Amino acid sequence: MSRHVAIVTDSTAYLPPRTMQRHGITAVPLTVVLGDQALLEGTEISTRSLAQALQKRRPVTTSRPSPQVFAEHYRKVAESGATGIVSLHLSAELSGTYDAAVLAAREAPVQVRVVDTGMVAMALGFSALAAAETAEAGGTVDEAVAA
Repeated sequence: MSRHVAIVTDSTAYLPPRTMQRHGITAVPLTVVLGDQALLEGTEISTRSLAQALQKRRPVTTSRPSPQVFAEHYRKVAESGATGIVSLHLSAELSGTYDAAVLAAREAPVQVRVVDTGMVAMALGFSALAAAETAEAGGTVDEAVAA
């Protein structure tokens, strides 16, 4: 089992799937409510479909992942060999995602540093990518957070 720092973010980072795979970044999906349907962003509804709904001015809301969903992702990442996790999320001013991650981090099997990036979309994605590149180079949790 390798020792490494893993990066977790949320689906609002909008990183391409190939980039996430290449860098081992895990994205926790937010729930998008479109009309009467609740869909997981990135798996049950694509970014393109979401953008089209917004262009058509359809009512769209989001819901943060539960602390239990974060806890499950943290557990899986730890089981894959991570010795620490940096969990970067969209602005706490926009969503309760950060708070849910903080609650889950308290029970995680490895150290989890939850970061409110104050950002959303690709700004968040680039932050997650910088943290992942730092971790890949052997950086610590603190170094990945600083990146």
